[in-house]
Amino acid sequence: MEAPNQMKHLIFIYGSLRRGSAGAMSVRFPDSKFINHARVSGSLYDLGSYPGLLLNDSNSPVIGEVYEIDDELLGQLDEFEGSSHYMRKELDICLGAQTRKCWTYEPDPEFYSLSTLIPSGDWIEYARMKKD
Repeated sequence: MEAPNQMKHLIFIYGSLRRGSAGAMSVRFPDSKFINHARVSGSLYDLGSYPGLLLNDSNSPVIGEVYEIDDELLGQLDEFEGSSHYMRKELDICLGAQTRKCWTYEPDPEFYSLSTLIPSGDWIEYARMKKD
């Protein structure tokens, strides 16, 4: 049951929490609500088992999904992502004809080498090809 007065937040997910992954949002965080597929401008990097998004003006689309979450779930995601040295960042995202504020997580460049670019911007597709 939802706690009263919980703020709602939008979160952009681009990696192993996307649908089709074993650790998808709906599995790991069942209280999250899928809103829509989305794209943001940035560069997506292969960091081994996970991708890392660097928000920039590259005009390269990074493919992901937007979920609605509450304060409690945002705190859980902060812990989950923070344990892997990812930092929460705010961005504007287009949902249909609306531009909305949204959160996402970027890797801390002090902990990761951002050297292997994923040109397609699609982690799920890239990870599938990487296994073959």
